[in-house]
Amino acid sequence: MLTHRSVEGGIHLAVSKCARWSVFGPGEVSRCDTFGTVGAGLGWMVALVVVCALAAVAIAWLVGQRRHLHAKLKDPREQASRALAFHAYHDTLTGLPNRAYLMRELEQALAAPQGAALAVMFIDLDGFKAINDTLGHEAGDTFLRAVATSLRSSVRERDTVSRFGGDEFVVVVQAYGGMENLIRVCRKVLDLVSKPVNVSGQLVAVSPSIGVAVAPQDGEVAAALIRNADAAMYAVKETGKADFRFYEEGMLEQARERLALTVELREALQAGELAVEYQPKRNLRDGTLAGVEALARWYHPSRGDVPPTVFVPIAERSGLIHALGEYVLREVLGQLKTWDAAGIRVDYVAINLSMQELTRPAFVDTLHRAVRSYGVDPTRIRFELTESTAMRQPEETMRQLVKLRSHGFDLLIDDFGAGYWNLSHLRELPVGTIKIDQSFVRGSTLNLADREITEAIVGLAKKLNMRTIAEGVETEAQAHWLRDLGCDIGQGYFFARPMTAAAFGRYLDPTVAYAG
Repeated sequence: MLTHRSVEGGIHLAVSKCARWSVFGPGEVSRCDTFGTVGAGLGWMVALVVVCALAAVAIAWLVGQRRHLHAKLKDPREQASRALAFHAYHDTLTGLPNRAYLMRELEQALAAPQGAALAVMFIDLDGFKAINDTLGHEAGDTFLRAVATSLRSSVRERDTVSRFGGDEFVVVVQAYGGMENLIRVCRKVLDLVSKPVNVSGQLVAVSPSIGVAVAPQDGEVAAALIRNADAAMYAVKETGKADFRFYEEGMLEQARERLALTVELREALQAGELAVEYQPKRNLRDGTLAGVEALARWYHPSRGDVPPTVFVPIAERSGLIHALGEYVLREVLGQLKTWDAAGIRVDYVAINLSMQELTRPAFVDTLHRAVRSYGVDPTRIRFELTESTAMRQPEETMRQLVKLRSHGFDLLIDDFGAGYWNLSHLRELPVGTIKIDQSFVRGSTLNLADREITEAIVGLAKKLNMRTIAEGVETEAQAHWLRDLGCDIGQGYFFARPMTAAAFGRYLDPTVAYAG
């Protein structure tokens, strides 16, 4: 079969042979220099003819091959076959290798002699759902493509970057050269993926949570490494997100426990097994009841009391937070109607608000319809949101909060001072009350810094014409100090612990005097 290499070899051989030919034949000697010159010239002419003939054959063959290849590429069946082969192992949105490709490549890498020195990074985007909910799925797709580009630039060409599904990515780092280098790679991924992306004319950003599993100590097969890296990623989410952690013994059991709790929480919500308790808030100046805060409680039949610090994060990660929020709201609305019928006057009930709820496009409208259906005045429902909630996606937060206020709902900033607050946002937000974080109130007795911070927050609120609530009030001395400081409302065990609705009715009995 004629090939490009054989054509080149034939031309070279012809040139080398023909260059030595003469018109007198190989054994004769020219009688004069003129005949020798003529013979050499004719030899080169023959060589040139041979070379041209061979070149023509080669060119004709190459043109034929090109036409054949072009026809093959244009064949619809061939195109379909190539497309199917690509899509079988690649993500259509980002062009990255998909889960099937990753598992195949990871198994092969682990089977290789040098496969022991590799690491698996499981990456989940914190808050990505809010982008889809607020800006639409096209914007979400644009953001995911930007993340894919950032991940590619974070590692070497020989490392595998794949989209595992949804907003989850997996990176396989081979021959990472020691733990210090691997930590640098994790930090690079963290920095690049966290950078804001221009989506539909708006800068948006999310933070990645990264779990890392290293072969062979964390697993010798692909499935085990992926599973353990995933468990480490969830451990990051439990401790604040926007970070990376390496797999440790016991993380997998914790992940299984979270999954079981998620299933049980869903069942409890469907069966109406969660309760709502109420903690009074007292006006510090005269001791009268200012309002109450509604607190979700889950009394599990076999686990006992599951604290909100456990089940609320699970609800947020699993998407059950919307169902939980609606559950608490309807319980509160029903209880307000019951209190009104019994002649028990409660000015307002405060409900904690999650970021996932706030960024849900239909949240405010759904909320307003629910309140109207119960015939409750919206001014009697107040929402408490933490600093971290209000600071994420401030433009969208502002839009939703303004809409809430337009419907009559009041807003409070919860745990003020415990996070990283931008005072310009505080001035702009339609918020009328600041709730001082309980750590400062509790520490004020022994810690001068906590005392001064509390005083500064009260002073700031007065400058901004905002009311202040101090939570965590546990002693009479704290209550008197806060009152003299100018704080408006107190909440804490000194006044009352959270209680059932029935117990709250007894608490409001006129014979019960204000303890302050």
